[in-house]
Amino acid sequence: MSRGRKPNLDNVSMLPRRDEPAAVHVALAAYLKPDWLTASEAAVWDRIGPQLAMLGRLRAHYVDALAEYCRIVVRLREARTFLDENEWVYVTQTRNGTQHKSRPKVSQLNEDWRKWRSLVGEFGLAPAAERGLSVIQGDLFDDFDKF
Repeated sequence: MSRGRKPNLDNVSMLPRRDEPAAVHVALAAYLKPDWLTASEAAVWDRIGPQLAMLGRLRAHYVDALAEYCRIVVRLREARTFLDENEWVYVTQTRNGTQHKSRPKVSQLNEDWRKWRSLVGEFGLAPAAERGLSVIQGDLFDDFDKF
């Protein structure tokens, strides 16, 4: 049990965070950000780019993959919003009676989710994926010179 004065949780946003990217990481993310991203895609880049730069996962040759990640995040958000507002299924009358069918946007959402999940794994943006990236394998021939 800790002793002493308890922190004032009303000012949590003002406390410094150990995982906050430094200005150099923010600058690197801004420098590498493609100019052809839409405003909503750029907002995703601005949110995730500095974090990836801090972790060493944002390099010039990763720009296209991260830009695709940003596009997919925006498409997922837009598809879910559309489906939540317009129902995920529709009802149609056929010769076989009443049928409930998924909207085509549902299959597009599922496909985009699969792409998103793949990119999450590539960049280590999920806890399990991050653990996989942090495992350092040794060289098979580390002890070769001892023989």
